[in-house]
Amino acid sequence: MGGDVACLRGWHPALAKAELKTLLPNAEIRSSNAPRLVTVSDTTSEQQQAALLVASGLQCFLTGGRFHAWAGNQSKLLEEVEEYLSEHKVEGSVAVVPWRQEGKIKGCSTSTLAGAIGGILHRMGYSIDLEKPDHRMGLVADGQSESLAYGWMQGEGTASFTSRGRRASERPFFKPVSLDPRLARLAVNLAAGPVNSGPIVDPMTGTGGFIIEASLSGREGLGLDINSEMVQGANMNLKWAHEGLEPPTCHIKRGDATHLPHLLPVPYMGKVAGFVLDPPYGRNSHGSMENEALLEAVLCSAHDVANPSAGFVVILPIHPMGERIHEAVELNESVDLLHGDWHGLQSMMVRTGWHPTSAHVEHVHRSLSRLVLLARYAPLD
Repeated sequence: MGGDVACLRGWHPALAKAELKTLLPNAEIRSSNAPRLVTVSDTTSEQQQAALLVASGLQCFLTGGRFHAWAGNQSKLLEEVEEYLSEHKVEGSVAVVPWRQEGKIKGCSTSTLAGAIGGILHRMGYSIDLEKPDHRMGLVADGQSESLAYGWMQGEGTASFTSRGRRASERPFFKPVSLDPRLARLAVNLAAGPVNSGPIVDPMTGTGGFIIEASLSGREGLGLDINSEMVQGANMNLKWAHEGLEPPTCHIKRGDATHLPHLLPVPYMGKVAGFVLDPPYGRNSHGSMENEALLEAVLCSAHDVANPSAGFVVILPIHPMGERIHEAVELNESVDLLHGDWHGLQSMMVRTGWHPTSAHVEHVHRSLSRLVLLARYAPLD
């Protein structure tokens, strides 16, 4: 497939781009002047659809999508759009779906442009159906870059990531430290990649947020916790997320995260595609082990059961670094962890067979942020 345009959601475009790269591991993904619009090539419609079904940060793809730098010339844009439509013909009814992101473009009315494009489609013989069209033409106006992108859409466009009423505070078993479903889903995807890559493991599942998202994505997975109350509550939450039914692909049980080879099913051995960990710092949840020693033991245990392309996402509380939604954190930057030392953490991951590859910051409030760190499996000597 030729180059397409991927439209990312606005809550954290940098994380969304990292998620997209793991869900489409063989694709070439390039940034544009608009942080929420990236070009994607060397992928198929089927692969894109699979990514759309599970992604947290992905809105849609514009098939063969094109960019236009706005200079106030509506006729020029419409001429380019008509050329695109001539080269990308579809069958069935159509509609134009316009939206703005990152503010307005001066002198550019997306509704006026959508009407004009609708006129082009009508002249080309298409039937316009604004309610249930067979195909939708996306028109995105990015105020930050003062550019537009357009193309036939695959995906829901402006629809937000739906938590289907499963926000942490609405679960039957709730703890205030629970992650938002959109971050939990993104972490699962970031760690494990495409759904068919293999099972995912949450070694300290807590209230079960990661496993809920893995299960609703159709992934195979296992959540562990040493605390029997947490296991009971997390199982309650998992069943609740499936509207009272038994989850078909994931389960949660009691177990020590430092002894994964003795706890995982035999088919998981050497096959686990991803690990997600939100360590329970500040709570006495794993006997008397210190935080750093516990984390190192979990990393070693995970390495013993991982497949050679596995990812490990660990989410850690840090002192605020400001809003960093458009950029990654460089691994050589200074990061002030609430617990432990940043460079010491990276050294620990390397010596346990996990190579840090990227890090991002999610702002929580003025006195707290979260670091989302991704590491990849590396062979040990």
